[in-house]
Amino acid sequence: MPSASCRARIEGEGHMTSIELKPGDRVRLNELGASRSPKIKVRTGVVVAFSGNRSGGASLGILFDGNKRPTTLHRSYVELDEEAKGK
Repeated sequence: MPSASCRARIEGEGHMTSIELKPGDRVRLNELGASRSPKIKVRTGVVVAFSGNRSGGASLGILFDGNKRPTTLHRSYVELDEEAKGK
C-alpha cells in the first residue's frame, strides 16, 4: 500500500477545489483532458507514477484500460473516477 508521502495534490482547472491521488487510484479524463488529447480513445485508467518530486509533480503516469504502457498527462487533465469508487 502506498504511503501518505506518495500522494499528489491536484487543483481543479479554474477553481480552488483540490483532490488527492495516489498510485492505484482509478481516474478518467476530464473535459479539458478529452479536448486536449483527442487521440486517447479509452477515457479511464489507473495512476501508476508521478513525475518530478514524489508528491507535487505536474505530470502523472496513467495506465489506461487495455494499454500495455502508461501515458504521461498533466495532472489537470484527470479526475477521480467516482463510478469506479462506488463499485
